Amino acid sequence: MTATATPPNAGGAVARVRAILALDGPLAALLLTVFQYFLVSVSFIGCLVPAFAFEALVGWQATHLALWLGALSLLPLVPAGYALLRSSRRLLAERGDARAGRQFWRSFAQGCRTLWWAALAQTVVVLLLAYDFALFGSSDAVMLLVMGAAALAAAVLVGVCIVAAARGVQRPIETIAVAVRVMARRPHIALSWLLLIALGLAATTLPLAGAALPLFLPALLGVGIHVCNDALRLPLNDETRRTP
Repeated sequence: MTATATPPNAGGAVARVRAILALDGPLAALLLTVFQYFLVSVSFIGCLVPAFAFEALVGWQATHLALWLGALSLLPLVPAGYALLRSSRRLLAERGDARAGRQFWRSFAQGCRTLWWAALAQTVVVLLLAYDFALFGSSDAVMLLVMGAAALAAAVLVGVCIVAAARGVQRPIETIAVAVRVMARRPHIALSWLLLIALGLAATTLPLAGAALPLFLPALLGVGIHVCNDALRLPLNDETRRTP
């Protein structure tokens, strides 16, 4: 009876597999990082529950009540965007060890206290655009103006959240002035924010992956915005690299 010969490299292969599957190995780190992205994304989606409730219960209607309720349902968007940018910066820096879910909700609470003026301004802009659409939606020129104004407002909103996350929340005029100045100096960076958001929303319509993508999309968009800011040399680049 002859013994089966063991390949010379079998021991090394088993050791590599054990290292990969270890609790502190690369696979565990990858799964933990994916879970952190999931936590941040679900937290952001949770902040949009009022908007989802409005869409399910009321929906778009050309009435005063529907327009006001729709605008008010977006009030949490500004503090949620601020929290997303802070937690995604930590995700980018620390990955699986980020504790990004806790960071998100702490930042959301801080954003509710300090960025209320931006949330209120966003609500006013949304209400004005909604009235323009309801009254003059049949005009192609007005539709183009509304879409352009909505894109500009979205870019300014992202800029305000980035400035607030990088420098801390300052007085409203200072924060808006810095955001507008940054966008004026690097308009291609603001366009990259809008492109990322548009591509992300378009990806949710894909037949197979589109249904599960929203569970990770907000965190991916936050990280993508930071990557674009760093790669395109945002004037606040050094400050936005700071981990909250």
